[in-house]
Amino acid sequence: MPNKSIFPENFTPIPIEISQQATEWYVRLQADDVSEQEFSEFQIWFKQDPRHQDAWKCLEQFGLSIANIKHPLLHQAIVAVEQKEKKLQLYSLKSIIWLFVFGTSIFGLYQAEQQQLRQQWQADYKTKVGEQKQINLADGSQIILNTDTAINVDYNDSKRQIELIKGEIQIDVRRDIYHRPFLVQSRDGITQDVGTRFNIRQNHHSTVLAVTEGEVQVTTQTSKEKVNILANQQVSFNRQSIQNIEPLHSKYRSWTNGTLNVYKMPLTEFINELDRYHHSKLRYGSDIAGLEVSGVFPIQDSEKVLNSLEQQLQIQVESEFYYWKKISLSKK
Repeated sequence: MPNKSIFPENFTPIPIEISQQATEWYVRLQADDVSEQEFSEFQIWFKQDPRHQDAWKCLEQFGLSIANIKHPLLHQAIVAVEQKEKKLQLYSLKSIIWLFVFGTSIFGLYQAEQQQLRQQWQADYKTKVGEQKQINLADGSQIILNTDTAINVDYNDSKRQIELIKGEIQIDVRRDIYHRPFLVQSRDGITQDVGTRFNIRQNHHSTVLAVTEGEVQVTTQTSKEKVNILANQQVSFNRQSIQNIEPLHSKYRSWTNGTLNVYKMPLTEFINELDRYHHSKLRYGSDIAGLEVSGVFPIQDSEKVLNSLEQQLQIQVESEFYYWKKISLSKK
């Protein structure tokens, strides 16, 4: 008899970091010494994002089999865990639950990303995590690839086109003697300009266009909505819609100089930025939500940046879940 997934057929895979958070909360709330403060923090986390609620529902569904210890492999694993010290027990139990409950989801993500991974491997130009690269195009235009980025270049008699498969690029476009348009095709839409400098970053659920010089037009992939972005402006868009135009943020300029320049940036946002350059996965606890950071930080040495933040902000960086690192307030 084939195994039946606990997920419905139309289930949207849950991001790894959210499934990990849900698992940690699940294990913590089973403890005898759970406090009212922790329960309040859980409620805040639960209401923050519909995906948090989806992850928790998956755990609740699976929780019945945990309570009854019906699954033989899970039973063997938990029995083995009970023989370990308490700290190791909690760590291992979280890993067991996470793998059993979200394994199907992760496999779904794996399948969905295979095409993009193949495209990355076969891309004309690409960078690894923490790497940057500059390329010169046939017409004199220049492209700088940021960390973990992949692009294809397609120049022909009628157009100059860049396909952004993943990541972030800054483009200095030269005017073309043949008057061919310069296009950047991303997952969420097409940008076009006629001689300018701009930055385009493809995030998980949207794309950000930031213009430093000239003017660029963006057209969404599905709805075909259009808007023109001028110098010192930026805009976020997805396949269906375009958000409000905002002033250009310095982070879209500074990375090409190898730095992350910020002023009173929320520490949580800063960690999300730094995470793009770090070989481990960075995450954070809710206790750092009120902290801010200012300064010029070298993105090529993200480990040094973390050490500096530990000293300046009284935070601590702990390794957990294999290649994850968690940033929280220092307990010292």
